[in-house]
Amino acid sequence: MDQHHQPRRAGISRRRFLAGASAAAGAAALGGAFPCPALAQAKAINVLTLGEGIFGQPFVDLAPDFTAATGIKVNPITMGYNEAIQKQAAAFAAKSSAYDVVQIDSIYIKGYAKAGHLQALDSLIPKAELADYFSDIPMTFKDMYESEGQTYGLATIGNCQRFVYNEAHLKAVGLGAPQTWDELLAAAQKVVDPAANRFGFVAGTERLAKAFSVWLPIFWANGGALFDDKLHPVFADETGIDALAFLLALVKTMPTGGAAYTEADETKAMATGLGTLNPVAWIPDAILTADAATKPQLASGVSPKGSAVRAPVMGGLGLTVSKYAADAAAAAQYVAWFNSRDVQTARIVPHGGQPCRNSAWTANASAKPWFPAVAESLKVAKVRPQLPEWGEIDNTVGVQLSRAFAGEISPKDALESAQRSVDGIMRDAGYY
Repeated sequence: MDQHHQPRRAGISRRRFLAGASAAAGAAALGGAFPCPALAQAKAINVLTLGEGIFGQPFVDLAPDFTAATGIKVNPITMGYNEAIQKQAAAFAAKSSAYDVVQIDSIYIKGYAKAGHLQALDSLIPKAELADYFSDIPMTFKDMYESEGQTYGLATIGNCQRFVYNEAHLKAVGLGAPQTWDELLAAAQKVVDPAANRFGFVAGTERLAKAFSVWLPIFWANGGALFDDKLHPVFADETGIDALAFLLALVKTMPTGGAAYTEADETKAMATGLGTLNPVAWIPDAILTADAATKPQLASGVSPKGSAVRAPVMGGLGLTVSKYAADAAAAAQYVAWFNSRDVQTARIVPHGGQPCRNSAWTANASAKPWFPAVAESLKVAKVRPQLPEWGEIDNTVGVQLSRAFAGEISPKDALESAQRSVDGIMRDAGYY
């Protein structure tokens, strides 16, 4: 699996998150029981991360550097995304000390924290280091890894949707890069020329991978909300229906078969000059793999603006310390080291990663042609609800969206059906 992109999520039930939560919540606070990270004397720590791509390679490559700097040996435990979340969920439920540092998808952080499975980092990492870190990241990252005023992880690798487009195609019809969703639809419709094998919108609309996250930035950009303050789903409103109708108009400008595009199809369409506008790209592979004629035509930007905001979808997996770690101080030192200015600025990018610090993005702006766009996108990106059930919700809504893409069902019927299903998921999970 290509780990560049925000991976497909497996469903994790709320009950699995909460397994053992009562005992964990009743345990004494551990913050004062450990020395500050600079004094950690662990022989070794076990670190669970992905093994490759932007979310894994830096941790594999830089483990010896961390050991050289701190004297703490690292036992890397690497695996694919779905296996990793299954392993971490099982370890937390069993209160296992198998992992000291755990790389967790940001959408699961609050669930794990509330269930008592993560160490708060505020008393494990020196205040000056945390203050420096928080002053140098998009505020969204702080919110993502915080629960009830405590910090339970650090972002480490930054990623979100970005806008990839073909400048030559737009110039051929007298247009520049669209700045709003309305401009993007107009451009997508104007640029279509089957005789020239040139089409408009491109996205991975396959239901199990990306359908929800294709609709979501349009919905959010126009002021939409997925849930009310009691966690009842409310997205089948006028804003949601209008956003889906708008997306269906975009889908009509896609190449043949676009309504069922996978991420591989999406990438290939942009890389070969078939498509013009991909405002929901997770990965840079279209630019990396583009043919000689197309590569110089491709550029990157920030997701278009709606009636309210720009709202690319935030991704990312951050580093956390397990509540059951054998040496929480050593584990926290590992987390702090990978999020430090020096490592973020000078070491993450050369080893295949993307930084989370603003200063590191600035320092590495010329490293990749898409970096400036990702850095700006991170500043306005929005986070999906951090619910254990999100994987199930994502897939359930995706089923209905894909039916709408294929013309089997109206936008209103698709979203109302999806909302009923999500309401059932939330009720079964015990939210209300």
